[in-house]
Order: sequence, then C-alpha cells, then structure tokens
Amino acid sequence: MKKNLWLIILAAIISLIQCQSRFNGDSLSRHSVVVDYLMAEKAISWLEYIKQETDLEKIKHYFMAEVAPTEGCQSIIHHWQRFRDWNEEIFFQFIMEAIDKIPTDKPLKNPDGSWTSLAMRRNLWMSALNNTEKLREDLDKLKKARVREAALELASRYLPDEADISNRFYVVLFGASSAFSVGEENGYDLLQLPKTSSGEIDVERVIQTFAHEMHHSGFDNCARKYVSEVKGEGRIMLAGILASEGMPTHFINRQRENLELMKSAPNEIFRLLVAQWEDHLARLPELYLEAENDIRLNMKGEIGQKEIFEKWMSGLQGPAYALGSDMFSVIEKHLGREEAKKIVRDYRQILSVYNRAAEKGIAGGEKLFVFDKDLAEQLARFTGMN
Repeated sequence: MKKNLWLIILAAIISLIQCQSRFNGDSLSRHSVVVDYLMAEKAISWLEYIKQETDLEKIKHYFMAEVAPTEGCQSIIHHWQRFRDWNEEIFFQFIMEAIDKIPTDKPLKNPDGSWTSLAMRRNLWMSALNNTEKLREDLDKLKKARVREAALELASRYLPDEADISNRFYVVLFGASSAFSVGEENGYDLLQLPKTSSGEIDVERVIQTFAHEMHHSGFDNCARKYVSEVKGEGRIMLAGILASEGMPTHFINRQRENLELMKSAPNEIFRLLVAQWEDHLARLPELYLEAENDIRLNMKGEIGQKEIFEKWMSGLQGPAYALGSDMFSVIEKHLGREEAKKIVRDYRQILSVYNRAAEKGIAGGEKLFVFDKDLAEQLARFTGMN
C-alpha cells in the first residue's frame, strides 16, 4: 500500500515538473527573439581562407559573396550609416587596413601616445586572424550555453507577464563598436565580448547583456500599451530613463554588487566603467537632488533631450544608471519585485513607488531621500496636455 502511495506521489511530482517545464517553454516561445551567429561563422571561415590566399581580389570576392550578405554584417552597415559614409566596400577596406593587407598612412598613435582607432582595430583583427580556432571555441561556448533562452528567462523575471519581447541579436566580427543597437537589431562583437581573468568568454555577463536589451524591448512594449495616451513624452524623458535603465541595471546586471569583481577584469573598458560608477555612487545624495530638479524642469519643457543626455547619459554609463539602479534597490528591499514591475506598466509612477519604499525604509531607521510629493503626483498624472 505504501509503495503504491509513493508511486502515485512520484508520478504527480514528475507530472507537475513536466507541466511547469511546458508552461515556461510556452511562455518564452511567444516572444520574437533571435540570436544569429551566421556573420561570425562566415567571417571566421573567411579569415581561415585569408591565411592560405594572397590574391586580394579573391579575398574580396569571398567577403562580398559570403560575409557581406549576412544579416549580422548588414546590421553593422545600418549601425555606422547613421554617422558616416559606410557600406560593404568601405567595411572591407576597414578590415584590410586592420590586417595590414592594404597600405594606409593613418597613424597608430595619437599625439599623447595613446592608440588610435586603427591601432585598436588592428590589435583585434590581427589577434582574430592568428587565433581562428579560439574564436570558433568562443562561438561554440555561446551556442552551448543557450544564450537566447537563458537571457530571455532572466529578462522575463523582471517584466509583467503580458510584456512582449522582440529582439534580433547578431554576434559579429567588427573591431569597432563592441555593441550597438539599431531598432530591434542588436550587434555584439565577438572580438570584444567580456572575458574572465583566465581569458575565457564570460558567458554569464553576455547573458546579462542580452537580457538587459530584452528587458528594454519588453519595457517599451508595455509603455506603448499602457502609456499611449501621453503626448510629449520628451517632457518626462528623465523619469523614463531612470526607470528603463535603472531597472535592468539593478535586477539583471547587479552592477553595483559586481564592481569589485569588474576591477580585476582584463578589459580596460570594464575598469573605466568601475571608476565612473564609483564617482556616481560617491555623489548619490547630490544626484537625487539634481534629478528632482531636472525632472521638474523637464516637465516644464525648460530642458530636453540634449541637456538630459549630456548630463545623465554621458560616459560608458552615465549617472542615470547608478541613480536609477539605487532607486530600484530601495524599491526591491522595501516593497518587492512585483511592485517594481508596476513601473514597467506605467513609468510615470516611478517617483511615487520609490517614495513609498523610501518612507518604509525611513520608518525602519534608514536615511533615504524622498522626492517632493507634489512633483511625484504631477509626474504620475502627466499626460502632456497641459
């Protein structure tokens, strides 16, 4: 009798696990997210071809026939076409200069002795050319880690159930921008993906990076659903940035918790990022006051995108990332994740939700900033009609 009872219980547990697995799979499969490795694969094969071929015309033909048409390569074209004259021909020359296949009189050092952009891309592309087997290993590691599924699951934890996520991620070989975004196209340079101290691809950080962008997609989708009646969103831009950047920076990247670890990263960019964050965190009390003032000025139309981006988004990660992250840490601690999710549905509530969390913390003896209550109410009711 006992044996039969345990068999029934075991069958029930297995059934529950299977149902939960199917539920999670179904809930994630409805999202339109693609991680495309084709450009990186084709470019690595092309580099291997270059090792045994000296004819520049044949090298170019291979590139134009196999690498240039990939969606990942086209995402690079779309990215830099926004800023400069750029196409497949120019990109080919860009790479050929980097691997020293065509002559150039561009300098490798700036007057202050630092590397020029040519020197930096030459270092990346020459390393790639000489280490194609390692590039293939890195790519294989990303595929085996099921980055798409892991990042999608991570991003979904911090979004309302009804949020739709739509992204296309391209793992590419570029040698310039380490990451870029053009609409739903997100490019990540395999040559510059984060590495561990042992020189291996830091898969966990790659997953966090992808999840951060997926969170943006879900956040924007909810904003279109629930805040569509707002006119003149530019007048609540700073509040929107604090919400949309602060939330994934805190919940997904856990940036503040990882600063010490990032100090030992082999990537110089990470060390620069740590220095900027330490500066922002040292100024947190001032940043709260400045944000309160700038949100008020923004709603009045006295400052706009130019002023906000220059002050709050400059650098690798501007003050908005640190301040927004700190606000969500207070919200998570005192109200919980579900209350934070409500801000995704209506980011105008960010000051009101934060204030409730801060007041709860103050009642427990913490020293926390509280935004002006009239300002919080004005933001929560903002429609842009007045």
